[in-house]
Amino acid sequence: MPKTFKVNYSVLKKNKLVHGSIIIHSAKEKNEIIKSATLDISTKERVFVQHVKILGLKPIRLI
Repeated sequence: MPKTFKVNYSVLKKNKLVHGSIIIHSAKEKNEIIKSATLDISTKERVFVQHVKILGLKPIRLI
């Protein structure tokens, strides 16, 4: 069963730091979660992948 994670991030966008979070339905490994989240954030924020910094992730429970 896939797990759900909340990923907090910051990005450098137009020379300003932007903080946010996204929800990821992910596979088993932390590296996979981070890679998937980084690509999703880069697309969502319209920035280059290099400008995305993952601040943390935590599993969340769906009720």
